[in-house]
Amino acid sequence: MRLPWKYILVSFLVGLLAGGSVGLFYSHRLAHQWIKKAPEMFLRRLDHELHLEDPQRTQIRAILDAKRDKILAYEDEVRNSARAEIRTHLSPDQQVRFDAMIAKHDAERQKRESR
Repeated sequence: MRLPWKYILVSFLVGLLAGGSVGLFYSHRLAHQWIKKAPEMFLRRLDHELHLEDPQRTQIRAILDAKRDKILAYEDEVRNSARAEIRTHLSPDQQVRFDAMIAKHDAERQKRESR
């Protein structure tokens, strides 16, 4: 018994859409988790390949943590700058709703990041 090509195509497209949706949903969360874990992963690689001593590991970890904090601070700066610029193009009524939307988004992001 042969399946018609239309059923195969529809099945493929449904799988593609489902996979793409899941990827888009989790991509931001994964990216943020990667930023948080990247310094430790990089340090492990350095240690494995260069056989770091304890003082070196401590110093390098401090450098990587500081740079990660700088990246996250820059991310916040860019986000706030974009929000301020968007706000200038909104009517007063839209600004109030935009501020509420941003507050809700920030609360959700804070909740996700605290996990």
